[in-house]
Amino acid sequence: MRARIQRWVAAVAAVAGCGVAAVWSVRAGWADYWGRQETIAATQRAIALTPGQSLYRYRLAVLVADQDPRGSNAALERALALNPADADSWIELGLRSEAAGDYATAERSLERAAKESNLYLPRWTLANYYYRRNDTVRFWLWANRAAEMIYGDPAPLFELCERVAEGSDLAERLDLRSPDLRASYLSYSMSRRETKWIAANAEALVEADRPSDTPLLVASCDLLLEGKQVDAALRIWNRLAAGHRIPFAALEPKSGPYLTNGTFATSPTSGGFDWRLASLEGVTAAREEDRAGLRLTFTGNQPEHCEPLTQFVPVEENEAYELRFAYRTSGISPGAGPRWQVVDALGSGAIAESEPLSSPETAEGRVSFETPAGCRLLRLALVYQRVPGTTRIDGFVVLREVRLDPRPRQGK
Repeated sequence: MRARIQRWVAAVAAVAGCGVAAVWSVRAGWADYWGRQETIAATQRAIALTPGQSLYRYRLAVLVADQDPRGSNAALERALALNPADADSWIELGLRSEAAGDYATAERSLERAAKESNLYLPRWTLANYYYRRNDTVRFWLWANRAAEMIYGDPAPLFELCERVAEGSDLAERLDLRSPDLRASYLSYSMSRRETKWIAANAEALVEADRPSDTPLLVASCDLLLEGKQVDAALRIWNRLAAGHRIPFAALEPKSGPYLTNGTFATSPTSGGFDWRLASLEGVTAAREEDRAGLRLTFTGNQPEHCEPLTQFVPVEENEAYELRFAYRTSGISPGAGPRWQVVDALGSGAIAESEPLSSPETAEGRVSFETPAGCRLLRLALVYQRVPGTTRIDGFVVLREVRLDPRPRQGK
């Protein structure tokens, strides 16, 4: 009999417990519903349903901060009393104390937030606080700690750090080790065209050997070439080639190869040291289907002067070379077609140019030239210029192969 009574009492208690749990579950569900409305009235309803929940007290403190500062502070204090480990509430208290000029409380509160949470926000907030206080030592301490936990877009952290140390390599100052952060900082530096930091960070990113970084690294080559940093651009390009991250061979200015994708076996990528196709009205480009080659079609609506195809070529100064090219044309009269032009990309202008291309059968052309002193990068361009007294050409050029070979200098 006694055992039966004990079982009955246990069953009643279990049912009662389930009932309490069910009621609490319903109350919590409604509180969550009202809390997500993010209005003062709805948040107060959430608090009434779950008075021991600190989150809604914190939200109320934020919502009424402008219209009821005293009530807001009371709600914030209550939130911290209910949950002293709530980093968001400590951050809010710290920022309010700073605004009131109570810097001691502000600092203690923000550091307490960082103690309670190892996430990014408390560290980021402390870095900003010490930036505003002109405390560079503590600023860099918390900026570095923030970088360790960064997620999302890191540009705001980079921008803040640049205000403190303008002209510095932030990858070193922040000790950016992860490839994701290196890629983000490289992209950030490129957006600001800070070429002096691009090379080192691009080379560090190459080490990570991530295929997803290849477009960014090729784009970094473009900016380095624009900034005339030939060696840096070439190192990155050759590292990508050596790792088979791009479908081209490495380049060697001393002995060759000098030119990329000379048979157009790969469609021009318009980046790095590969062929660059200009986006021009009246000019289209397509690879030949029967065998290697590139077809450039002129509709007659192209600009009177244009450069539909170019490539940067690394070379040595004071050396002799020969540009060789195989081609055929259709619908282009003699003297009216485009021509190859060799330009010193680092400053001295045009070095040599070919005769206008015009031949219904496959023909080979050659241009010999010597690089001037200081010339370490050529810009090879197929240039079209309308001949005075004629209409613009309406036809096509098929480029079968383009080569650059060394040759003995005159007098040697």
